Amino acid sequence: MINAEYVLFAGIGLTILADLFRKELRIDRGRLIHAMTLSILVIAFGAGLIYGNMNVQFYNETQYSQFINSFVLFLSILIYSFILIDGDETLNTHLDILFMLAVLGAMLVVLSSNLLSLAVAVEMLSVASYGIIYFQKSDRHLEAAVKYLMTSIVSMAILLFGISLVYAGSGTLSFSSLSTVNFFPFVAGIVFVVAGLAFKSTLVPFHMWAPDVYEASDSAVTAFLSSISKTAGLVALIRIFFFAVPVSHIISMLFLGIALVTIFFAAVLATVQDRIKRILAYSSISQAGFAFIGLGLLTASGVFSSVFYIFSFAIADALVFLAYKIFEDNKIIYRKDAYRMGAVSKVALVGLFLGILSLAGFPPTVGFFGKLLIFESIFSSGYLYVVVLLFFILLFSTFYYFGLLADTNPVSSIMGRKNAVAHKSRRNSMKEAIVVVLILSLFVGIIFA
Repeated sequence: MINAEYVLFAGIGLTILADLFRKELRIDRGRLIHAMTLSILVIAFGAGLIYGNMNVQFYNETQYSQFINSFVLFLSILIYSFILIDGDETLNTHLDILFMLAVLGAMLVVLSSNLLSLAVAVEMLSVASYGIIYFQKSDRHLEAAVKYLMTSIVSMAILLFGISLVYAGSGTLSFSSLSTVNFFPFVAGIVFVVAGLAFKSTLVPFHMWAPDVYEASDSAVTAFLSSISKTAGLVALIRIFFFAVPVSHIISMLFLGIALVTIFFAAVLATVQDRIKRILAYSSISQAGFAFIGLGLLTASGVFSSVFYIFSFAIADALVFLAYKIFEDNKIIYRKDAYRMGAVSKVALVGLFLGILSLAGFPPTVGFFGKLLIFESIFSSGYLYVVVLLFFILLFSTFYYFGLLADTNPVSSIMGRKNAVAHKSRRNSMKEAIVVVLILSLFVGIIFA
């Protein structure tokens, strides 16, 4: 059976060989390798839809794995295409290998059935991400890569220490065999494992790296980190919670508290930011908090509402960062410059506007239905006061969203004629086409609700 993971693994090997023998094969400037990478991602996406996921000793499918992995490949195709369009003809072919490795790592996280295989998949994703962040080789991107590297080293050390404690307390690393007895090493190990994965998921207080890394990275790479990489981290937490965390009111309250603090803290910090990209970065942190609420309920309905919410915010995050990339290239960095967005690209402005509305939870976007499912799961679990708290925090968080939208003045920019229309290049038109696909995904994704 041909599945997506095998296609990616074989594709990485073929790409390495093609890169090694590029001169002998007379491949000029890596164009063929870039085309190979895009083709491999598309073939893997098709194989994932048709044949499903692998089912071997350390990696097997769950009820949601095929959906998540197909979604990861879909976003990967769009983000890689955007990077390819944005880059020049001499774009380093090492990016192709690293990008496919990162996507494969994210997919293996979803399929992991063992704590050790989970750690290997997370590390594969992390190591490849360092190179992706630094692919343009500027001082700014080097800073982001080093910060991400140092944070990942700490998080991996915490994760591995937690795994060792889990093994000491339960005698197994397999999710299906994990015991839920209250042996101290096991409970302490689970705490460290969750803390290690919380770095990837940007949950407070493990979020410190995200705003700096997101801002210093290329916006297309930030779209990858905030959607695909964060999806992998949150799904890894789902795998842990589903099998290893004992269902108890105290643990649920602890996790719900972390989620609420994450949402509120990110909203407060976003309101005082002057750079547009930092506002979007804190918004991404807040969305992780919403997804974590569903996990914290420790119920089946909570888990599946979180899976859908991960799907909804990942689309919106990819959309806003890719749309902002078009503005960033035109030196629109601060909120005071946002009024120029309509003159640069009306399509990107519409994408940014709708993406922000989805992140804020306004109908009829997919973000509204994602938040609705989260609220429904909390209410059905009996946490009425959490519903009230979350509702007021959500109202507070809308202030910085509407503040940013007011700065962009989208209605007058789109409908009016005061702004001069910028010259449209073929490259910008192709970027806008990707933005349009993501805009459509905001509404097509509603059918999964």
